[in-house]
Amino acid sequence: KMIQIGKYKFGFAPLSMLVVFIVLSVCAVAATFQQSRPEWSMPLSYIIIINEGMALLATLIYGIFVHLAIAIINKYRK
Repeated sequence: KMIQIGKYKFGFAPLSMLVVFIVLSVCAVAATFQQSRPEWSMPLSYIIIINEGMALLATLIYGIFVHLAIAIINKYRK
């Protein structure tokens, strides 16, 4: 089943990946500001980029599992 937002149609897996990435991105930025220390030599922007990279990696892994689960469910449904 497709979910339509404006003129775009999304399946469950891509839409859920988008939501997961947005939530993880907000958490990554919040964690960066929570854990930042003035004595660290690394700039804050680098720490944000590292945390966003981890959020992107977690979203990618989540997407792989969701797509595989949907494919398995569709295979057994038919």
